[in-house]
Amino acid sequence: MSREEDAAKAGRLASAADAAKPGRATAAARPGRPASEVEAGRDGRTGSASTPPANTRRTVAGLGGVLLGGLCFAPVFGVRHLWVPVGLVCLVSAVVAEVCRRRVGLLGWRPLLVVVGGVLAIVESVLQATTLGGLPTLSSIRALGNELTAWRLTLESTWPARPEPELLIFVPLLALVACVLTIELLDRAPPLVALLPAIGVVGVSQLYVAAEGVTAVLVAVGFGLLVIAVLIPDHFEYRKLTPWAMTAVVTLAAVACGFVVSTIDPHGRTPYSLQRVQSATAPTSRQASPLDELAGRLSPSARDKVVFKYQTAEPVDRWRLVALDSFDGVNWTADHPLLRMGSQLAPGPEVRVDTTTRRALIRTDDALDGPWLPGQLSPETIGNAADPQVEPIGSTLVVPERPDYYNLAWAEPEIDADYLSTAGVDSTAPGGLNDMGPLPTEIANLNPLEGKRATMATAIALEKYFRTNYRLASANSSPPTGYSWPQLKEFLGKTKNVGSSEQFAAAYVALARQNSIPARLVVGFRAPAKPDAAGWYTVTNKDAYAWPEVAVAGVGWWPLDPAVGAQTGSSTTNPTGAAASITDEARKSIPDIKKIQDPETRPPSGDEADDANSGSFHLPLSQIFAVSAALLLLWLGGVPLLKQLRAQRRRRRSGSAAVVGAWAEARDRIRAHGIPVTSGMTVRDLAHAARDLPDTGPGLGSVALAVDHALWSGGPTTPDVAEQAWTGVHAVRRALRSRPWLDRFQAALELRTLIPGLRQK
Repeated sequence: MSREEDAAKAGRLASAADAAKPGRATAAARPGRPASEVEAGRDGRTGSASTPPANTRRTVAGLGGVLLGGLCFAPVFGVRHLWVPVGLVCLVSAVVAEVCRRRVGLLGWRPLLVVVGGVLAIVESVLQATTLGGLPTLSSIRALGNELTAWRLTLESTWPARPEPELLIFVPLLALVACVLTIELLDRAPPLVALLPAIGVVGVSQLYVAAEGVTAVLVAVGFGLLVIAVLIPDHFEYRKLTPWAMTAVVTLAAVACGFVVSTIDPHGRTPYSLQRVQSATAPTSRQASPLDELAGRLSPSARDKVVFKYQTAEPVDRWRLVALDSFDGVNWTADHPLLRMGSQLAPGPEVRVDTTTRRALIRTDDALDGPWLPGQLSPETIGNAADPQVEPIGSTLVVPERPDYYNLAWAEPEIDADYLSTAGVDSTAPGGLNDMGPLPTEIANLNPLEGKRATMATAIALEKYFRTNYRLASANSSPPTGYSWPQLKEFLGKTKNVGSSEQFAAAYVALARQNSIPARLVVGFRAPAKPDAAGWYTVTNKDAYAWPEVAVAGVGWWPLDPAVGAQTGSSTTNPTGAAASITDEARKSIPDIKKIQDPETRPPSGDEADDANSGSFHLPLSQIFAVSAALLLLWLGGVPLLKQLRAQRRRRRSGSAAVVGAWAEARDRIRAHGIPVTSGMTVRDLAHAARDLPDTGPGLGSVALAVDHALWSGGPTTPDVAEQAWTGVHAVRRALRSRPWLDRFQAALELRTLIPGLRQK
């Protein structure tokens, strides 16, 4: 073939490429495109060079992201209560979107149709009680309006919350808003933008409770797969699978590690939650503190009044009303928020030992005044009480109206005396080391622990110090009152002084915190030793009592009793129950304070105890995240940089090597856009293979003429010939810039042309 014939062939190829420019061919001429999409494109609603038209796959992927985001509220309500309402909203939205896609005349009504269909789905799945014969009523509409504050009410509840409409409904409503935005953005913006509403739903769920561990990884992987499903071109070719697979692997690894590491705090703090700044309104009947009522309950005129009765399979040692951890020198208070009791309250993250569930039936009596209900340290559920509220930090139970009876279930740690006597304390326990202001000199000078480190051994030794050196007022006498600094200073001033249970508890907490032992004061009742003939334990006012609690690493709060064993009379019996029995056994193994040896290393506290005792394999999550992030950044920035440096190196060559470099650059540029290249392919063969790429024909024609002159003419390769070759390369690059941004992004990150052994297929 002569050179003139080659030039003519290159011109024909250029003309064919020019005819393939955007706008020259009609949308109807593109094979495989649905007629509805063609009409929608004419209507200006879908499709452009940079915005692929919405299709069923992209719609399902976008709405799947909304469903996944809605299920991220599972820690708040449970998956089984969210699956139906959120899934039904997404399903109805997908059906409406598909119908409108096939019926182009409905596109203008699509947002309204999605909203109406979604609202009907919410009414049928959440507000079914307000319907009449399955049809919405005015009560349904009013309920929808009233439940717009459900997001706030949910923050005022413990989790998992009760799956009631006034709490649950905000999640499917949020999903409906996200579905409307997703469907509309799919037709008006790049595909990734359409995933922003779903990501917004996930973000809201993370403000309620942050995903951790395996859950976070699964959510991240799910979103990574949805991103791939949205970005895959309509006419996906198998030869483009390799770069997409590599993109998926690196992206999923980085996103998954990001989700996991985002919930990890090197300082052991819990992730942020909106629940920290939202609390339930305290009942109006809450006027006086149970601590202030102790003296009145123990008065001769009130001491024999029945407060409550209870039945339980196993004996308990005490019943609590409130836990108080803030002291200003005069009053003991607690400022932790009250939350509505959810369907079940699990033990907090500080409890890392096994627990067993205990149950009791409690029947209240007239002497139980105020809004407080007798409870236990880790309540799980409470039945037959209207709108019960709980303060999870102190386990305080409050009701607006006292029930005649209620059922209580609680979790009790399964530990033994050896565990307790050798355990460390949890210095991170909320309120355990609250500032008490300046201690009076007389109290600050007391040093019963002689500078020993804070452990449960020293905490029990401090309890024994009170039992040995002070006396509890007799049950038949009027106990001393007051727990402010002057009364505590007088009580601690001399050994063998007589004090009330609240003075013992308050003085213990003061000296414990002075020695870095986290402690708080609890008010409640001691349990009777035996039930009556009918199996009821009867609690009267004379059982009213106060005691301290110490935060034990891995166990949570644990009750101690510095006053029991120090009473002046013998009429009071030691409480019988699991906690009291374990403490009694541990107390026997604790030597005198002088003989207690400090541990060789600081006792673990908080999360450190979990790390020390678990013995399980720990993934180096921070290192994994750092490596994944580095790989992602290296790929995003390194691959384009290497291609630029390679082009400059080829351009600096001289003679025929510069022309060969131009041919190699053009070949690699074309191949990065998915055009197959074989070892025996000429420039003109490549131009024919790339005929579907707009405007690349003229540039490749210039490269072809330069290659013919440099390799086959037999004459010298002048700088003008090399310049002609690289001018053709620049023309090819300019032509490729008109391609959709997704294709250009994929080509920029394509790795095969950088690997010598893979440059040719």
